[in-house]
Amino acid sequence: MRPSRFCLSLLIACCALAQAAPLPAVQVRGSQALLPWARRAAEDYMARYPGSSVTVVAGSSAFGAQSLLDGNADIALAHGAMPSSWQSRLARSGVKLAQIVAGYQALLPVVSPDNPISDIDPLRLRAVFTGAIVDWKELGAPPGPVTPLVGPPSGGQAWREAVLGPLGRFAPHSALIGGDWAAQLSRRPGGIAIVTAAELAPGLKPLTLSGLRADPA
Repeated sequence: MRPSRFCLSLLIACCALAQAAPLPAVQVRGSQALLPWARRAAEDYMARYPGSSVTVVAGSSAFGAQSLLDGNADIALAHGAMPSSWQSRLARSGVKLAQIVAGYQALLPVVSPDNPISDIDPLRLRAVFTGAIVDWKELGAPPGPVTPLVGPPSGGQAWREAVLGPLGRFAPHSALIGGDWAAQLSRRPGGIAIVTAAELAPGLKPLTLSGLRADPA
């Protein structure tokens, strides 16, 4: 498991592009997280090739994959590696894909600044979010209940697989939250969350993963 790095991908239906006209009307669909980048790329492409047309529609990684299956998209925007279930469906459909990594996004486990732990290994992090570890004493901190805080992850199913494994479920005692992560942790000192590097703010203490700190490099 490598939850500290998250892949932003373009999945291209090779069979669709190979049959396209010289200046095709390209349909791009998928993850909201890649929308700003995809729009800039579309504008640049149309400026370079007058007469071309690129339509970008945002939704989710699953929406992009389904659009490929339905023949409604040439390029799917996937936030994270394509979930194994979607890879199997696409393989059965006969659609051949070329994957291009557009970038990486750092994910960081965070706790309250008062929490004494500073490092956690990936297997223990998974155990926390699946419910196998329920008390901080199992992580070397004073006894107390661990509360995994779960927000709507921008990576969808791929994010879940990265943290929980392909068959994992969030712990029953997880708290589904939204909004300010620091405010949520201040109300739940025994909480732990996973945020993007862009969401890191005062009031959030990032943990290293087996001594490794997620950063742009």
